[in-house]
Amino acid sequence: MKRTASAVTTRHRTIDELDTDLLANLEERDRRLYAILSKTTRYRNILTGEIKRLRAGSAPEMVRALVAQWDHLRRDIKRLAQDL
Repeated sequence: MKRTASAVTTRHRTIDELDTDLLANLEERDRRLYAILSKTTRYRNILTGEIKRLRAGSAPEMVRALVAQWDHLRRDIKRLAQDL
């Protein structure tokens, strides 16, 4: 037990400048991925709702119009994915 505990404590060290840059880069990438995930989940929920409306008998023109109002989400997702 002592051997593993000491090995764990020796791994902790100060972060040097290169590690700080890498950490910042990874944190930024994590934020971008979260933004993509958040927007795609929101868009998926919208589409799921509109599919339910179509199955319930809503007019396709009305559903198309409702989905079109969320096109900005698709553009945001595409932009975020390209920035990644």
